[in-house]
Amino acid sequence: MIVEMRRVLVFGPKRLLAPVMEEIQRIGALHIDRVEAEEASLATLQPDETASASLATLERLRVRVEGALSLLPETPGDARTAAPHPSADGLAEAEIDALEAEIASIEGEIRALTRRRLDAEEELELIRTYEGAVRVLSPLLGALRDSKAVETVGFILRGKDLTVVTAVRNQLTELTNGRVEVVSRTVEEGKIGVVVAFLRRDEEIVRNFLTQAGISELRLPARYAEAGPAEAVRAMERRREEVPQELAEVDRLLREASRRYRPRLLAIRALLTDRLAQLRALPNLAESRYTFILHGWAPANRVPEIRTRLRDRFRHEVVVYDAPIDPHHTADVPVLLDNPAPLRPFQRLLALFRPPRYGTLDPTLYLAIFFPVFVGLVVGDVAIGVLLFLFGWWMRNKARRGEAWDVALGPIKLGIRIGPEPLADMSWIVRVLAAWTILFGVLYLEVFGNLLEHYFGLHPIFNRVESAQAFFYITVAAGLVQVMLGYLLHLVLAARHGHLVGVLESLTMISGVAALFAVLGAMGNVLPQSFFTPGVILIVAFLVFLAIGFILNRMAAMWLLEAISGMGNVLSYARLFGVGLAAAVIANVANDLGQQLSGGYVIIGIIAGIIIQMIILLFTFAGHIIQPARLNWVEFLTKFKYHDETGNSYQPLHKTGGG
Repeated sequence: MIVEMRRVLVFGPKRLLAPVMEEIQRIGALHIDRVEAEEASLATLQPDETASASLATLERLRVRVEGALSLLPETPGDARTAAPHPSADGLAEAEIDALEAEIASIEGEIRALTRRRLDAEEELELIRTYEGAVRVLSPLLGALRDSKAVETVGFILRGKDLTVVTAVRNQLTELTNGRVEVVSRTVEEGKIGVVVAFLRRDEEIVRNFLTQAGISELRLPARYAEAGPAEAVRAMERRREEVPQELAEVDRLLREASRRYRPRLLAIRALLTDRLAQLRALPNLAESRYTFILHGWAPANRVPEIRTRLRDRFRHEVVVYDAPIDPHHTADVPVLLDNPAPLRPFQRLLALFRPPRYGTLDPTLYLAIFFPVFVGLVVGDVAIGVLLFLFGWWMRNKARRGEAWDVALGPIKLGIRIGPEPLADMSWIVRVLAAWTILFGVLYLEVFGNLLEHYFGLHPIFNRVESAQAFFYITVAAGLVQVMLGYLLHLVLAARHGHLVGVLESLTMISGVAALFAVLGAMGNVLPQSFFTPGVILIVAFLVFLAIGFILNRMAAMWLLEAISGMGNVLSYARLFGVGLAAAVIANVANDLGQQLSGGYVIIGIIAGIIIQMIILLFTFAGHIIQPARLNWVEFLTKFKYHDETGNSYQPLHKTGGG
């Protein structure tokens, strides 16, 4: 449901502006909005140069803190130390200087450790890159190292084909009139080490050829280049043992630094974020010579708290005035959704869009009903439902431990990180989906397809594969129910706001879509013939509503096309039938394959069945959940103009933590 909001105005002397803003931020209930010209013939409050300079300085400090935090590993159970409280005038210059010095000190230590780690990782990577090649080529390179007449060049060729080496040898032999020797050795899989020995007088010819051929000389890193190849190999072997120990030590020091500094940095970040929020809110206020006016919105049940807290601290110097919201002017009113605990996680399904406009409708309840039912209708497998429930339970436990989830597909990191709070909501949604999946699975008697029917001779209450036509009708009927509900909700909203054209539009859509299904269903013998006459009556009603709407608004002519489109929207719910039936058939094929193969082929049948079931699981976690979500987001929400009448999110000025 959409929480009732009230308009709030706060008046007070300008000398109390900073402490008033601080107290409002502590309360955390007032969404500050701009004071418009028609609301007050006052100038917009302009921060002075000191405040503007503070804004830039604090933003710079916050970025530095974010950078330092990104270099520190997260430690379980980060305990935040209490953030320093700003004075009545915000953060004084001396406090900002002290914070900057503290951040610089912490930053210096963290960056030094990070640099040590990067250097060690770089050296280890260099060793992995060069050691094999140097080990193979060192006897060849070392043998001619001290020669005054002969020069050597070593390089690595990618691939296994030695004809490339032969081609290089032939070209160099031709260019130097045979004064060259080319030796190759296999370094590792896919790499060939090559050494070219030539007279010093031919150096320019050889190197020019190698450059034109795109061949780079194998050059040792500076730290190993001074020694000979054999000494470099020994040094690399030694460092290969030492560097991991150095990395472990640096990691230990970083974890220790994280335990010491991370809570403090989190507290400083919270302090800076809070102060920046205050400074950014100032241009929304209005001022006269001696007073300020703060305009905003607050939930009706929080207004008494705002008034009491400000009165207790500032007595009668600060005045709080609140008023109900005009139902005809709600475009600027921020929206806060607050549903009962079982429904609240489903508000996440609206997170992709802006919230509904204030005074309209919160569709969370309907999404919480239709989305899980549609998923259960499509998936309908007890085994998959149990797996979904276990997955949801795993997410629940992870969220309760305060852990985030870094989403990965096997070893592949997807770069998606879900925090504990959204993870808890997701876990509840997944478990509700699992419950409906199990319920429909019992109805279909599907456990990884028709496994029970194959091996135990049990028969389902409803076999959606054998009764495909009935399953199709069920999915279309579900679509008709949801689409008509969307039109009815639009009718209620239009009537509530006294919007006559909106009422007529809803009645036109309802009668038009219902008439088309009744008449066409009866004519096609899908529905009883008794539906034909009511369908004709609905067609007449549709034309009447359409004519009246056209008189009031010429754009009503489009309602005819929208009614036909509405029927198409209902039929689009047949995609539930398509994906659901496909999953069931594929699962049955897997079971049939395992049953029909005998003898030595049984193992092959079992493996094939497992692979097919895994494919079905992949479809379940992707398309079979996305399709029901899409029907709710698109087909249902558009029917009561959700996307056309969105509002602003409620974002009160509040403390981010630490005091």
